[in-house]
Amino acid sequence: MHIDTEKNADLDKIWNMILERLGKESKDICPNSSSFYKTQDGMECSLRKSNGDLLGICYRENNRNNGYRWTIQKYA
Repeated sequence: MHIDTEKNADLDKIWNMILERLGKESKDICPNSSSFYKTQDGMECSLRKSNGDLLGICYRENNRNNGYRWTIQKYA
C-alpha cells in the first residue's frame, strides 16, 4: 500500500493521508502511541494501538515526481 506526497508536505498532512489510505483499518490506530522518527535512510512512522502494540510501519522513499512515496506495511 502506498501514498505519494510532495517533498514539502507536513507530517500532519502525511498522517491524515496514511489514515485515509488505511480506511476502516485505521480505527485501531492511536495517534498518541504512534510516531514519526528519523532513520539513517530517511523518515519512518510506527502505527500503534493505544496499548502500544505495533500494527505496522510506514517508510519514505524518493519517487519519480520529485516527491516521496510512503509505503505502508501492516502487520497481521
